[in-house]
Amino acid sequence: MKKNFIRLNINDNYLSLGNFFRVLKEESNNSSSFWQSDLFCIIFNTDTIADSTVNNYCTGFRAINSTYKNYIKNLKNEYVQNQNILLPIFSKILKLVDINAPSKVTIDNFNSNEKIYHICNRLYTISKNDSELNQKLSNTLYKNLQNRNLYNFMAEVLFYTVLDKKQPIFIDDNLNNIIEKKIYDTNISVKDIEDFIDIQLTSGIWSIRGIYELARKGNPFACFEMASMECYGIITGTARYEKAYDYYKIAAKANHPTANWAIGYLYYEGHIGNKSKKDMCLAFKYFNKARKLNCANTYTSLGNIFLAGNVPHIKKNEEKAIKMFEISATMGHTYAFNNLGKIYEDRNNLKLAFDYYIKSANLGDSWAQNKVGEFYRLGKIDTINLQKAFEYYTLSSESPRFTLCNWSKYNLAKYFYKDGCMEIGIHKDLNKAITLFDESSCELIESLEELIYIYYDLYLKNNRSDEYLGKLNNYIDIIERNSKYNDVLANRINEKLKDLKRNSLKIKLP
Repeated sequence: MKKNFIRLNINDNYLSLGNFFRVLKEESNNSSSFWQSDLFCIIFNTDTIADSTVNNYCTGFRAINSTYKNYIKNLKNEYVQNQNILLPIFSKILKLVDINAPSKVTIDNFNSNEKIYHICNRLYTISKNDSELNQKLSNTLYKNLQNRNLYNFMAEVLFYTVLDKKQPIFIDDNLNNIIEKKIYDTNISVKDIEDFIDIQLTSGIWSIRGIYELARKGNPFACFEMASMECYGIITGTARYEKAYDYYKIAAKANHPTANWAIGYLYYEGHIGNKSKKDMCLAFKYFNKARKLNCANTYTSLGNIFLAGNVPHIKKNEEKAIKMFEISATMGHTYAFNNLGKIYEDRNNLKLAFDYYIKSANLGDSWAQNKVGEFYRLGKIDTINLQKAFEYYTLSSESPRFTLCNWSKYNLAKYFYKDGCMEIGIHKDLNKAITLFDESSCELIESLEELIYIYYDLYLKNNRSDEYLGKLNNYIDIIERNSKYNDVLANRINEKLKDLKRNSLKIKLP
């Protein structure tokens, strides 16, 4: 497979000579007259060098010449005994980037210069993303930055970028572009990605243990994965939102886009806090941070906020909500398509609503697939098409448990299996209907109601069998404990069961 060079001066993932030069140029007061060849000559104490050669060194397409490396290596050896050896170089760099630099540069005024401090901060951020940089050097850079020892910080960066940073580096160009584009605005390193993928590929059924160990080390991908598993109750069988929050916080500090959104979501839904004004403002804060990191989810959440107007200082505005959903939809977020579909369905623009639903359905969203099934079954935009309805209900019902729309199982049971659907060749299958109603009854009181009617009918048809009476009573007990149980439902069920002696059941009369 053909491999290409990685450009080492166009993003914040490599502490390279090219990125060192780029940051200096971008932070310079004289950026319009800042030439990388001039900087190269200052650092390497040379008078002439071709611009194309310097450009190849900075892009990383060419290894730095041994003559220049040996010069810096000698400086590094002398630096151990005499730190002032680099002062002539750093004085010229300071004057190049700061037009207000003092005429006589000392180590002290170099360390106190705000322009240099900002440059060092940016270089430190880049260093955290460089998978080749060892922990010892990372700690050294951090301590120098914290102690405002910028002179030593810059020295360490110079030595590393010239002597230790490998170049050129090769990688498949398409993969490189994808990775760099995704993590450009984050503090996530390529090594974080490599470690996480290695666990997923090599640990097999023990990958959760491996992910847990990576999370303990602060790997943002592992922390995000652990947080999500805690939210879904995969770790203990029960959702632990406080635990999830702690993991999300670690990932969010590395600017993991979806982790920032997830913290906002926990506040917005009241899983963390109590949905107070302060909590809702925190939700908005994290959504906004995730938006700046280009997270599709957050545009949908911001749209929901504009739709509901339930965050302080944010007025309800359906048009702004639509704009947010449209941005999210361009990024392929299924819930954005769903929300747009719902808005236009409420406006009775069924054709546009269906267009959004079908896009989401074709992306695999269970709720949208059920919606499309409803449109086909009821003939909302055209003639009734029961075959298409059946197909989309079935697709929806096969979704994973955490994303499943239970209405699709209810619809399959009620309209296709309970009595059959001979228009498309489906025979009555009561056992299949019972199974689907039972599987969806955890969320739908309507499924419980259907099960009561089925077992009542079986009870009457089977000589009032105790077996069916027991199952009937069981579902009645469940429905009575359901928070949606009300007088209207009680009356409806009693009407259906009027032929049965009331004292043989536990139905509560209104």
